[in-house]
Amino acid sequence: MKFLSFFAQRAFLARIITIMVLFTGAMSLIQINLQEYPDVNMDTAEIETFYPGATAQDIELNITNPIEKELRSVDGIAFFTSQSSEGYSFIEAEYLPGEDADTVLRDIQQAIDRVSSFPKNLDAPPTVTQKKTSILDVYHFGVSLADSNQDSKLLQNYAYQLEKKINALGGVGRIKLSGFNLREFWVEVNPQKISRYRISIGDISTAISQHNLSQSGGVVESSERDKKIVTMTRVGSENDIKDIVIKALPSGQVIRIGDVAEVKDTFARPTEISVMNGKEAVIFSITNSANTSVISTIEGIESLLDKEQKRLEGQFVFQTGLNLGDDMAEKFSIVSTNGAIGLVLVLIILSLILQRRIAFWVSVSIPFCVFGILIVLPVVGLDLDSITLAALLLVMGIIVDDSVIIAESIYQEKESGKTGLDAALSGTRKVIKPLMASLVTTALVFIPMMFIPGTMGKAIAVIPITVIAALVFSFLECTLTLPAHLASSTAKSNGDDQNNVDKNRLAVITEGYRRLLGKSLLYKKSVIVTALIALVTSGFLVSTLNVDIFPTEAGKYIEVYTEVEAGTPLETVVSMHKQLESAIMALPDDELVSYELTYSSPVSSGVINLTNYDDRNRKAEDIIRQLTADLDSISNEVFVKFTVDAGGPPPGEPVEVRVLAGSEEERNHAVDLVVKWLAENPNVTSVNHSESLKESQLNVIPQYHWLARYDLSVSDLSNALRVSFDGDKVSSTWLGDQEVDIRVLLDKEYRSVEQLSSTKIYTTQGQSLPLSRLADVETIQTPRLIKHYNGERDVTVSGNLINDDVGSVELAEQLITSLNGQYSPNVIIEVGGEAETTNETMSGFMIVFPAAMIAIYFVLAIMFNSLAQPFMVMAVIPFAIIASLMALVVHGQPMSLFGLIGVLGMTGVVVNNSLVLISRINELRKYGLDVKEAVIEGTTERLRPIVMTSLTTVAGVIPLAYGLGGTDVFMGPMSLTLGYGLLFSLPVVLLVIPATYVLCFGRKR
Repeated sequence: MKFLSFFAQRAFLARIITIMVLFTGAMSLIQINLQEYPDVNMDTAEIETFYPGATAQDIELNITNPIEKELRSVDGIAFFTSQSSEGYSFIEAEYLPGEDADTVLRDIQQAIDRVSSFPKNLDAPPTVTQKKTSILDVYHFGVSLADSNQDSKLLQNYAYQLEKKINALGGVGRIKLSGFNLREFWVEVNPQKISRYRISIGDISTAISQHNLSQSGGVVESSERDKKIVTMTRVGSENDIKDIVIKALPSGQVIRIGDVAEVKDTFARPTEISVMNGKEAVIFSITNSANTSVISTIEGIESLLDKEQKRLEGQFVFQTGLNLGDDMAEKFSIVSTNGAIGLVLVLIILSLILQRRIAFWVSVSIPFCVFGILIVLPVVGLDLDSITLAALLLVMGIIVDDSVIIAESIYQEKESGKTGLDAALSGTRKVIKPLMASLVTTALVFIPMMFIPGTMGKAIAVIPITVIAALVFSFLECTLTLPAHLASSTAKSNGDDQNNVDKNRLAVITEGYRRLLGKSLLYKKSVIVTALIALVTSGFLVSTLNVDIFPTEAGKYIEVYTEVEAGTPLETVVSMHKQLESAIMALPDDELVSYELTYSSPVSSGVINLTNYDDRNRKAEDIIRQLTADLDSISNEVFVKFTVDAGGPPPGEPVEVRVLAGSEEERNHAVDLVVKWLAENPNVTSVNHSESLKESQLNVIPQYHWLARYDLSVSDLSNALRVSFDGDKVSSTWLGDQEVDIRVLLDKEYRSVEQLSSTKIYTTQGQSLPLSRLADVETIQTPRLIKHYNGERDVTVSGNLINDDVGSVELAEQLITSLNGQYSPNVIIEVGGEAETTNETMSGFMIVFPAAMIAIYFVLAIMFNSLAQPFMVMAVIPFAIIASLMALVVHGQPMSLFGLIGVLGMTGVVVNNSLVLISRINELRKYGLDVKEAVIEGTTERLRPIVMTSLTTVAGVIPLAYGLGGTDVFMGPMSLTLGYGLLFSLPVVLLVIPATYVLCFGRKR
């Protein structure tokens, strides 16, 4: 331990080290990226395929099923789910734990490449992406026309230009535009005119594609200068398309496109209308690139919008919706404000017990370790995000304990008459071994968190990294700088009157505790039995706790989902939601910030942005109840569902049940049972299932004998109908820097249901036949959304919880038990959503916590050279855990992920207190004291450091537990469990552990 002596004698060097750590950490804080969540790759791949105009059944049969067939051969996939809807296939594959994500992703891409049966007119092949936490929206804003009477083309054209400008900004990842339609040239063909000239739609498409090209033709050599040949026939306007020649008649007449079709410079057929704060808008949803600060990215966007607002002189209105930059700034403010309040409280408590000079240097350990962590984070490739901020607050309550133990030991040595330097050396050496053991045990509590499975596990893996970095800096501060600071400070102390007053006051408290401890040891069995009774009673109360991984109490975003009858025109959908918009806009100003809705038929969605929890009187759930009550009158024509976004990685629907396998009849029967059970449950509302929304579909039934007679195939028939009604993108042209598609389709007058049977189908010989001769048409009802789970047909039933007293896990267990045996054994009912995520996370904790306890036991066994004494040290853990969870019971909060993390942090602290106590008792026994005397003397000596570590930890975290400097939905429960668990386990450490020690070792010498 020569390094202790080396640094203890050099107070100036210690101060320089402290200043350098604080300065470097401050510089790192200025430059470090601020993110919403840690940038981690989820164990999930997403496969997206777009096929506009195709029905859900078409998507399922021609795209989803072939991909799923190939996915079954890919090793490393745990399960996969799919959704087939109109024009879109979405498949999500989750990897097995421990699999190499890059390898599985490559195998998935190769599996998709093996599919050869995709539709020939598929616009683009399926895309495979690795799901990441960084691919989340960070900023939403809407652009609207200031004058609603202006042409909407102005808004669409400007949105395109604005998107390019935002893409050029640094830090911008992906931009999604809602309510935006791409520019297109529409060639609307009149079937009567083309029939007159014996022209087919295919002839028109061929003429356009052959005319609209640019091709190099080589080089012409000459004696003076070689010249390149280019054939350029690109179209640039409506008139250019009208002038394209289709054919020349024998009479010499030339038939042009303008003769048989009307050409329009327009936009793609609108499939959605977006509204922000009551004004029709194009809404920009922007993600942040993984290596850039969220706040700096948003600042760049807002600066651009300010310039655009001035440049355009109010022609457009810009409105902000989601702004995670403000949320991050708010989180940082909450942590810094509550941390500052906690630091002041810590300093006050230390000043009341220790000398003020000593109290100051002990409190310096908090910023020393925090800024040390900020130095480490960029080095290991981490950013400052909401979970890392929570970890920083957690370590603030842990790291001060080590400094208090060192300072108290040095202070006691100084009180015994030693010089400042000798007191610093002997005091540090006396507690350095238990201090090192406590650092190791605290690290062992958190290290297993790195192995929690699933997305949640990856997201919280930054917590043990942050805690371990804090422990390293805490050890450096306790051994390199703090002894030197205190050696210098205590050398200047003359034992003033204030110190004598403090010493007398502490002597009275210590003497009172000694008498109480003596009685506890006299009735040790009664003390232990009483503690066990309290433990069992509290454990019974704790068993009533609901589990809610991400509580929604302080949520500020409400997601809106609505359904109307399939086939409802888009304009009608907008009018049907006027009451919904009115109800949202009626919310008071201290609750509503903004709202955005994107209407489409039959499903619409949106987000309501609320004020911060501290600025309003109602929780998000209360606001949802009011909105639901206000919308009772439209419940028959519009299904509305509100869900609180609690923050954090999405845990899934509050209530979600998967009904799998079996025949369609058996599956529908099971779905009816689940829906009925949930609808009759008073704790559940907004019950719906994935196939409840049906859409009317015209099913074309080919007459094969007529098709054979005219040498036509079913594919010819399908393609002809697709081109006629949805249109065929035959080519594209560039107008400046914008690519514009050219679409050929029937004139609007002939794209109606009434004209379907007379739609002309052309044979290879050019003969036109009505559809009615080649096929029959019937109307059927099909699901709008078709879901699969591992290739099995899946109907998902979902709902919302309206009662905080019932958790998703408890409700799921009740449902499975109640319906057992009532449905076909061929059908499988599984619980998904929030309950599934909760069970996965809790199962991870059930593995992590025992692993941490076993590791701590063996470390203590090595330290004490005993198999029994580690149990003595760890006996405080169950009491501390129950005390932590009782804090949630008393405050009416559920058991959340961060509440459990607070329990883990508290476990490390109470083990340290018990460790220091048992270690000192063992030392006194070695000096010759009997067990009871050693317990009384050792516990009395450690009273002050144990009380100080507990009180300072509680003081450091309790401001956030009650939101003195702002409320946070994550960090509040963590602070609550950490603070109260430590506070109420204090009597166990000071009374129950000594009584247990005497009971177990009282007869030994």
